[in-house]
Order: sequence, then structure tokens, then C-alpha cells
Amino acid sequence: MLLLLKPGLSLLLLLGPLGALSPGVLAGPAQTEDAVELDFSTERPVHLVSPAFLSFTIDANLATDPRFLTFLGSPKLRTLARGLSPAYLRFGGTKTDFLIFDPKKEPSFEERNYWQSQFNQDICKSGFIPSDVEKRLQLEWPFQEQLLLREQYQKKFKNSTYSRSSVDILYTFANCCGLHLIFGLNALLRTADLQWNSSNAQLLLDYCSSMSYNISWELGNEPNSFQKKAGIFIDGLQLGEDFIELHELLGKSSFKNAKLYGPDVGQPRGKTVKMLRSFLKAGGEVIDSVTWHHYYLNGRIATKEDFLNPDVLDTFILSVQKIFQVVKETRPHKKVWLGETSSAYGGGAPLLSNTFAAGFMWLDKLGLSARMGIEVVMRQVFFGAGNYHLVDENFEPLPDYWLSLLFKKLVGTNVLMASVKGPDRNKLRVYLHCTNINHPRYKEGDLTLYALNLHNVTKHLQLPYYLFDKQVDRYLVKPSGPDGLFSKSVQLNGQTLKMVDDQTLPALTENPLRPGSSLGLPAFSYGFFVIRNAKVASCI
Repeated sequence: MLLLLKPGLSLLLLLGPLGALSPGVLAGPAQTEDAVELDFSTERPVHLVSPAFLSFTIDANLATDPRFLTFLGSPKLRTLARGLSPAYLRFGGTKTDFLIFDPKKEPSFEERNYWQSQFNQDICKSGFIPSDVEKRLQLEWPFQEQLLLREQYQKKFKNSTYSRSSVDILYTFANCCGLHLIFGLNALLRTADLQWNSSNAQLLLDYCSSMSYNISWELGNEPNSFQKKAGIFIDGLQLGEDFIELHELLGKSSFKNAKLYGPDVGQPRGKTVKMLRSFLKAGGEVIDSVTWHHYYLNGRIATKEDFLNPDVLDTFILSVQKIFQVVKETRPHKKVWLGETSSAYGGGAPLLSNTFAAGFMWLDKLGLSARMGIEVVMRQVFFGAGNYHLVDENFEPLPDYWLSLLFKKLVGTNVLMASVKGPDRNKLRVYLHCTNINHPRYKEGDLTLYALNLHNVTKHLQLPYYLFDKQVDRYLVKPSGPDGLFSKSVQLNGQTLKMVDDQTLPALTENPLRPGSSLGLPAFSYGFFVIRNAKVASCI
């Protein structure tokens, strides 16, 4: 069937009316299998990313009804989060600017239940949500999720309050999972003359100080759209002054050495670029990294063709270049972080953002971010409303979770260069790092190549000649089950990945290839290749 397709026919035809490329279809008998030569540049790293390069978020909207924060006491959710450590956990999102801390507020029944189960016990070993409470909240969650998504779609946000208990649950989750919490403060609390009203932030800082919490801070979320969300216009100059005020507050508290990140602007277009530039001039000195947000698509109208289109993937490059240009002109030595990002905004694209098909965008974004000098990338979201989560409403890990776990285990912080020789490179995308030496199987000098194949034929990657005789471990990721690209589970080297039990992640087992053999990457798949004993000097 695939052989009859002419070049240029839409991907819709290629994927067929059922919307899935099953593994059987991919392995059509008469496909030509292409050999592709790779070029590596390993003399020196092009960039060094953070050990927490791949980080993630909990959307602040989870605290709209604080009862649902007790999900963070799930042992399964904690096991999954711990697998991605070290990482930052950003608590932020649109709702950041509609949440008010109330130190006198009583915890909900569910929160009280959660804390009672911890009494006199090691909170990280046994501090879990009681199972009856968890089950009841899971039954209620779909209704809460709809409410949150409707609020987001209608852009009508109501203020809500959170208690000391909510802060404690969030901090305990981060702390027990080896994550560093970054907390977003409400920037829409304003005085009559539109200065930031810092009194509520002060209450929260006082409480967190009293608990000796180690937290980093942000102020506001996508301030470029405050007018749309709240009818309040704040310019970059005012926002810069607000950050200076927050920096001074931190300096007078036990948080004087805490990090401050911002301004968490949206995509770098038009007025947003202007806001970022004036913010950095006015207040850029007090932030530790410049944060911005990126989504490829609108989740309500995104299609499967979009998710597999290399031209869509390439749009990210221009956005990164624009951000770096502004930073270079205003605060040239500041680090740049992607403070919130996923495939599609508005909660993600239904039946796409939570499937195998989303992995091409995620892996490519990680590769491009590292290659272009972004130090940290925060994935929206670890768990929460919508379709772009790493872990679903039943606490089951989705394909992008497994991809993130593989990335964490195999990819090191030194970024090198790899490219495909010859034409049509944009459908076969390759990235190269030193291997993560915390992996027990690998050592300094090893290389990790990761690649995604958007061609409808298998590609055989050929290493540069000087690495030709090296032992290579392949970690090939393909969809599991009949749904093909739209599967919510994945196979690693032919074995479906699933948790052993709520406390145990599966082994990520390599497939050792014969030295000298080409690296096969089937159509519409992605994978990691660890080149052992490469003895690359820049990785030692």
C-alpha cells in the first residue's frame, strides 16, 4: 500500500483513515532501506547543560481546589517523579496570578487525612495519601479537569486561596523526589497605581522561612497576556521594578541566597519581544536565568500531520534565536531557560499530546535546546489537567515519560555536534552528547547519539569511520500495541515498558549491536545509541 503513494501526498493518506501506523505497515516488504552517513564534531563541547536540563512542572491550577494536591502523596506518582531526578519542579502557570496564600486557612478533609497518615513516620518513606482518599479524588478528577480546561479556554479566571498545608504537600513531594521546587508568586496583586503589592508574597516567604524550606522563586506567568486574562496592562519597565522589589524582599529574609527566575514570557512575537527587552534592561540584573515559554501549536486545532512535520519542528529554532538575540543585546551573560514548554498550548492536543506521536516533538526540542545553548527545559506538565502530561490521571506513565526517563539515564551534560551527510536531513534528526557517566554500564569518554526518523522507511545510520569498530548499545523506542503512532504505551527494544510495581521502575535494557554494524532506525521511531569505549577526549 505504501509503495503506491506518490511523493507529496499528504501524511493523512500515509497514516490512513484509522489514524495509526501499525508496526506491520511500517515493515512493508519492498521498502528501500537507506544508509545514511553521520558526521560528528567532538573536539570540544558546544555547550554544557545543567544536570537538571530535563525538568518539569506541576501547573498551579492543581491548587484551584487544594484537595487535588493530595495526589502528590501517591507512592506511584512519587516513584515516577524520583526517576527523573535531578530536576527542577516548577509550580506555575496561568493560575499563578490568581492564587492567594492564606496562612489562616484550614486544610481540607483530604489534606488532614494525608497529614494524619504521616504522624510520627518518615514522611518520604511512608508519607502517602490513604488509598480510599486517592480513589475518591480520582473519581472526582475528570469533573475538576473539565472545569480547569473550561476556565483556560474562556480565559475567565477566579482567585482562589491556598493554605500552609498546600505549600507543605508541594514541598514534601519535591523534597522526597529529589527535585528542587521553583514557586511562582502572584504578580497580579497590584496597588491602585499598578505597583506590585508584595504583602501576600511576604506572608508566604515568612511561612516558608519558618519551615526552613529551600525554594527558588518566580513572579508572574506570561505577563505579556495580563491584559487578556485580567484587564491589567503591565509593561516591561514596571515588571522589572517588581522583580527588583521581590529581590529586595528575598534579601531581607532567610532566602537571601535563593534563586530568582523570570519573566516567563510567552512566544517571542511582537509586543512580547518588546516587553522582554525592556524588562531585561530594567530588572534583568536581579534574575539568575531568563525564562520564556514555547508551544508549537494550538491544541484545539493541531493535527497528526503537524506532529510529524519537520517544518513545524524547525519553527522552534527561530524562536530560540530571537530570545538569544534579545538577551545578548541586553544581558549578554545571563543563562536562558525554557521555563514552560510542550507540544501544544491549551492543555495539549487530544489523542496526540499523550501518545507516542508526541515524542518526536519532545525529543527534538530537547536536542535543539541543548545544541543552541538553553541550560534547562521545563516540561509542562508532570501530572495535571489536559493531554500534555507525562503521567495520566490513573498515575500511568505515558510515552513521553519513558522517553524522558531514557534521556535522563543516557544523556550527559556535555553537548557535541552530529549531523546527517547529504540531502533531506530535516526528516532524520540527530543529536550527540557525552554519555551520562552516572549510568553504571558506561564510563567517561562514551558518546550518546539520539535520533528520530520521520521518513516512512528504515534508515541505517553509519558512524564516522574512526568509531566504526566500537561496541554500540541500541535503545530503540517504538509504539506498543495496535494503535501505532497513537499508542499510549511504548516498547523499548521490543519489550513493552511498564512499572514493576508502584515503588519500582523497570530496567531499561540495552540491545548490544555487533561492532561495525549500521544503526537501524525504523520508520517513525526514535532511539538512543551509546557508543562504548569511544574515548572521546572532550567527554573525559
